[in-house]
Amino acid sequence: MTVTEKTFPIPTQLFINGEFIESSSPERFSIYNPADGSLVTDKIQYAVAEDVDQAVRSAQAAFRSKAWAGITSQERGRILKRIAKAIEENKEELAWLDRITMGKPVTNGVGEAQFTADIFEYYAGWADKHAGDTFPADDGFLKIVQHEPLGVCAGILPWNGPMATIAFKAGPALATGNVMILKPSEKSPFSALRLASLLTDILPPGVLQVLNGAGATGELLARHPHIRKISFTGSGLTGKKIQRAAAESNLKRVTLELGGKTPAGIFDDCNLENAVQWATKAITSNSGQICIAASRVYVQESIAEEFTAAFVKSIQASATDIGDPNSSETRFGPLADKAQFSRVQSFFTEDAGKTQILTGGKQHGETGYFFEPTVLYNPDPQAAVYKNEIFGPVACVRTFKDEEDFLQMANDSEYGLNAAVFTKDINRAMRVSSRLESGTVGVNCVTMLHYQVPFGGSKQSGFGRELGAYGLKSYTEPKSIYVNLNS
Repeated sequence: MTVTEKTFPIPTQLFINGEFIESSSPERFSIYNPADGSLVTDKIQYAVAEDVDQAVRSAQAAFRSKAWAGITSQERGRILKRIAKAIEENKEELAWLDRITMGKPVTNGVGEAQFTADIFEYYAGWADKHAGDTFPADDGFLKIVQHEPLGVCAGILPWNGPMATIAFKAGPALATGNVMILKPSEKSPFSALRLASLLTDILPPGVLQVLNGAGATGELLARHPHIRKISFTGSGLTGKKIQRAAAESNLKRVTLELGGKTPAGIFDDCNLENAVQWATKAITSNSGQICIAASRVYVQESIAEEFTAAFVKSIQASATDIGDPNSSETRFGPLADKAQFSRVQSFFTEDAGKTQILTGGKQHGETGYFFEPTVLYNPDPQAAVYKNEIFGPVACVRTFKDEEDFLQMANDSEYGLNAAVFTKDINRAMRVSSRLESGTVGVNCVTMLHYQVPFGGSKQSGFGRELGAYGLKSYTEPKSIYVNLNS
């Protein structure tokens, strides 16, 4: 059943100081629908240096204005609640705007919109509760620590979760009194633009702005001398460029949430059915286009045959849910665009003969950029498909003998974003969890993320944390104040 045939206006301009404006550049760019390859628009505008400067000036004015800096933290909380409500009331439109750019199925898109609203509501509750500290004046000095906003912040968004990552960055930034400039991915800019325009009656002009653009626009933000913080979600290669630009400009604060290659350890005492369900969900959600996808599945030798057979059967069943993203029956959409489809395909060209394909490994259908969910068995440890992030529905299954064997393979990676262990032995679960080199570990679950707890990685998966109370800290500067009580 097709949920809706309704279409909405497509925003193509920049959103600066509370309104849509034309880019200073005459160039225009195109976006195509990955479900059928059709042109969505050829009128997308990108921000150039003049536009970035204009947005920063507007942001600086908003940051210092009475309309924003002069309100109480309780009032900021009310504003964030209104933002959450606006997202909820317009979630079908926001989901549609992402659906036509990256093929996210309607149920997934509406779910992401609701998740985005939930994050804003969560940070609304924090706005008047992010307290400082005081220390005893037993030496004659009262010591006070207060948390102050940084000022103009920038958030560079990924294409795979274009709505949720708005809240990851803007939620804690606004809750702590900062102002935010967002640069959505050039592949999926519409929901960020539309959301900003929905908030013109809620936020003062300049508090939340959106600049379309590709890498050149992101570099302008990273190098701008008046931006105090940049939060980036995306590839490791781009993350390094962001960090370098931030250091070479004004040493702006940086949060990087980069790639992942999640290892999931399936031990022989696990609930097998539960492990299969989670492993399937973890590689098929968003068509595998998530940084915490469990793309390395390690199975203890004694249950390898049983688990692998059940896993392949489950993956094959998930392929029956591939289809029209507009249908409520669809759970599995296309890859984001031709470039991403070609990238996933390239792994199978490069690694031909280095791995056994148990199911999938090829295009689904003849129209659009659909790729079959895939299971590979005992790939060559040096194969690109095993070592590198694929960002597609491809899981590599390898066997292990014992805990030490699993830990050695799981930690033998430059990624450290997410990991999992499946076992009924709580002692083993805690022992293994503590030794997995990862920012997040799931026990009898995998690919978990919740706004109450911090999210981020170790090693080349980035640094800094988003979500939870930790997300607030990255948007504030602690200031220590000494009061001489003997003066």
